[in-house]
Amino acid sequence: MVARGTAFGEATPYPPPRRERVSVARVRRLAATPDTRRGAADLPTVAGTSLTIADATVSKARQRRMLAACDVDPGPLGATADASLLGIDCMMAIRKSKVRAPDKLIHLEQRIQVHTPFAVDEKLGVRAKVEHVEQTPGGEKARAVFDFLGRDGAVVAAATATTLVAEPSWLRDAPAFRGDPRAGHKLVARRLLNATKVQAYSEEANSRLHFDPAFAVRNGLRAPVANALMTVTWALEACRAAGAASGAFTLTARFQSPLFWDDGVDVLVREEGGRIAAVRCVSSAGALVCEAEVG
Repeated sequence: MVARGTAFGEATPYPPPRRERVSVARVRRLAATPDTRRGAADLPTVAGTSLTIADATVSKARQRRMLAACDVDPGPLGATADASLLGIDCMMAIRKSKVRAPDKLIHLEQRIQVHTPFAVDEKLGVRAKVEHVEQTPGGEKARAVFDFLGRDGAVVAAATATTLVAEPSWLRDAPAFRGDPRAGHKLVARRLLNATKVQAYSEEANSRLHFDPAFAVRNGLRAPVANALMTVTWALEACRAAGAASGAFTLTARFQSPLFWDDGVDVLVREEGGRIAAVRCVSSAGALVCEAEVG
């Protein structure tokens, strides 16, 4: 966690873990929601299917809440929207298109491409569809593509989300990165999660994976997990701090391991030719959580 008054890029040691407060009302509400029941039907995804999402807006209140959950200063953005938050709209559209429990949807990869920066509270039109589906030993893997349109109909941003339909225990068994994930990378920030932050960022996710400790333990996880998109928000913060990602850019993030809601996170960058080429997020346990390529 970056301490109060500490500039971005200056890391402080992780404080000891503390007992987390859980939103009991939120957990009970999720447990009572029909599409979170274990009996929810699973329907196969069909390539070419349009996704239900008419528009998307990164509101000022939403951006403030989600960046605060990541300990990210919104000041450098000014009136510009943080494009990482479009990933939430992608996942919401994918979940709404399926008759299955959202707890079974694992986020594997997120690509965000900004052609023209857009403003907070700017309403964007959306075109979205399932582009590719394949059956894998781990479950159904699907790739969905999104175009976000400005008022004139031009594409201001595009995104691709790759997901896997699997039991939450898949996260426990995900293959670990081999080697030292910090090698060749420079530490630029350190963050510390807690239940309140994870719940605030994942408010729209409607998944017990982010809220319910008992559900996590039943699925072989030691604690609820953070929304993988938090790592994309940290990656973009690191890019902005280095003077990148202020105009057109592409960021492709691959989510390698679960990040638990009491973990610490190191944000590391690798530079090539004086610019950031990649960002890694490594948990305090030493696991590579996310690797993002920047272009």
